[in-house]
Amino acid sequence: MSRQPDFSSAPRPSLVPRGERLAVAVGVLALVVAGVLAWRARDEARVARVRLEEVRREVEAAASRLRAQEERRRAGMPSLPAAEAPPAAIVADVASLLPADARLEGLSIDYAGGGSLRLRVVARDAAAWDLFLERLERAPRLRDVQPGPETREGEVRSLVQARWTGGEP
Repeated sequence: MSRQPDFSSAPRPSLVPRGERLAVAVGVLALVVAGVLAWRARDEARVARVRLEEVRREVEAAASRLRAQEERRRAGMPSLPAAEAPPAAIVADVASLLPADARLEGLSIDYAGGGSLRLRVVARDAAAWDLFLERLERAPRLRDVQPGPETREGEVRSLVQARWTGGEP
């Protein structure tokens, strides 16, 4: 009787060589990474489409406002009503009236109140304060200027209320 070798304890030869297994593992890893990147790109594209629609709506709204302003200008009406005025336009308008010795410490705009403004102003002296009030009262886009109580000892601090009416800058 011949003795058969015991294969249960001996290492079995691999059907796939080690290099090929490594290549398959790298290929599977690359496939997984490509899938994740494709998924992320799809999500980014969806977000971009949503943002594009938002921007298109904003552009259409701005174009509509521009057409309305152009029609108002042709009809001789002010082109920028107070309810549609951007805060930067109002701040720039008020800041252009400030003398060198005065500063705007605060500004609040009440659009619901038709462009009602509350200005907290500090002037270095009474002369600068008086010059600022004079400029406010002569400003073409400001109406109903009402200065509040003021202190005239040293620098002048006060609250002024006015209404921004809009119109051509």
